[in-house]
Amino acid sequence: MAELQTPIAPPAEPAAPQAPAPGKGPAEQKLKKNKKPRKVRTIVGLAILAAIVVAVVVLLKVFLFSEGKKEILTDIASISSIQSMVEGSGTTKAKDSATITLTTGGTVQEVFVHEGDQVMEGQPLYVIDSSEAQKAVEDAQKSYDNLQKQLKGLYDAINDLTVTAPFSGKLLEVAEINVGEDVGTGTKLATLVDDSAMKLSLYFSYAYENSVSVGQTASVSIPATMSQLSGKVVEINKVRYVSPEGSVFFEVVLEVPNTSGTLTADMEATASLTVNGETAYPYNGGKLSYKRTKDIVTKVGGECLSVNLNNYADVKAGATLLKMSGEDNDEQIAALESQMETAAENLKKAQDNLQNFNAVAPISGTVLSCGLVQGEKVENGTTAIVIADTTTMTVDIQVDERNISYVRPGMEITINQYESTYMGVVESVSMTATGENGVAYFPAVVKVDNPDGMLMSGMYVQYSMVASQSDNCLVVPIACVKNVADSEGNPVTVVYLKSGSRPENAVEMPPEAEIPSGFYAVPVETGLYDTMNVEILSGLNEGDEVFTNYMTQQADSYQGY
Repeated sequence: MAELQTPIAPPAEPAAPQAPAPGKGPAEQKLKKNKKPRKVRTIVGLAILAAIVVAVVVLLKVFLFSEGKKEILTDIASISSIQSMVEGSGTTKAKDSATITLTTGGTVQEVFVHEGDQVMEGQPLYVIDSSEAQKAVEDAQKSYDNLQKQLKGLYDAINDLTVTAPFSGKLLEVAEINVGEDVGTGTKLATLVDDSAMKLSLYFSYAYENSVSVGQTASVSIPATMSQLSGKVVEINKVRYVSPEGSVFFEVVLEVPNTSGTLTADMEATASLTVNGETAYPYNGGKLSYKRTKDIVTKVGGECLSVNLNNYADVKAGATLLKMSGEDNDEQIAALESQMETAAENLKKAQDNLQNFNAVAPISGTVLSCGLVQGEKVENGTTAIVIADTTTMTVDIQVDERNISYVRPGMEITINQYESTYMGVVESVSMTATGENGVAYFPAVVKVDNPDGMLMSGMYVQYSMVASQSDNCLVVPIACVKNVADSEGNPVTVVYLKSGSRPENAVEMPPEAEIPSGFYAVPVETGLYDTMNVEILSGLNEGDEVFTNYMTQQADSYQGY
């Protein structure tokens, strides 16, 4: 009988998971499952620890470097040149311009120009028919004339309170007036006669009509004084005086000088003329009369303040004969004068407006706008035309208080308009400032020649000018100059100078002032400055090393402050 052999076993395979043994609870089963993920928890823990270490390192790096490592920056005072510039922007406008605005309406009859036309001063522009404008002138003229008459009446009334002699002569038939008496209007004070010469009226035959002339010499006889005087013909009147005998005569008026003063009115006299070598006699004699005679009569009334009236008294022209008091018209005169000024202004405006309806160019230039169309009606307030002389433009600029002392009329200034450059000249500088953000600015006007007309009104331009310049001067960067307060609180301008020992002029600073070791605050006087440097007038020497600021490392970079 054959023997049974035991077979060779194959390689062992991984044991299959076993079912939980009978009698084991859920807690024991869970504990058994958690034993295997322990490696995962270890890896996560190490990652978190590494992140914390990196964060700590970064924070330590930032804090250590930002607080502990400062680099001092300095600069050297050196000889250079510096310019103070005035820069800014503005808009252009024509230096001379004129606008014609209508104050009354009308109908446009003709228009001679259009926008863009070049016109010469005095050139006709347009014609507008306006009866309103003409009537406005007439009404304004009447108002002015009426006020003028009223004012003249007041002045005349004041002047008439003092009565004077209109010419030199003799007073006759004077009235008896005492100081303090009321004198009425129209009171005759005296008769004033001019007896420097006497007149004599005689009649000669028309047979001598063409032989007698003004200026001809006459021989005058005065029977009362038995004197023969020389006179002359002063007047010839071709009247027709008919004598009882039927002869016709004309009047010849003679003038006889009263040199002796003994001639008086109503003295009988006669005269003869030499005509064609013969003596011509008048029809009859006549009587002497004064050269001039005038009754002195008051034009206004008032209380007599002083009187100078005496019969037969000789007076000079302008001599005061009577003074009277009157009402105080000062307020009324002042009111009328004020009304006269207003009336004159209204008349001028009305006349100017009337001229605007038949306008000519007030200046030479370019017509910028024309709001008129032939045949259309225009209303009150219409801007008829605007003319500007664009050959010269202006730009208003503002100069700050630090540079105003350097800017003078006549200085050149550069004007930039996009890619075009123009040269301007400072025409005027105002002495009155305007404030803005704590800085005072002084207005100035720049004049720019514009012969090609490329610059037009309202263009935006940039301007710049060298307000002042210093050559071979000591300069340092602006950051070196500090405006601080000393230990007593006084404001002072200083730089921090590097020195082996404390300078004699060093400023005592408060304990909290942060000054680098080896540096001292020394006062300086500054001059011009630009965007980078400032001129040092005193306090430093060439080659001095001064503190600028700190450079601090922060996270692998440097930051200055």
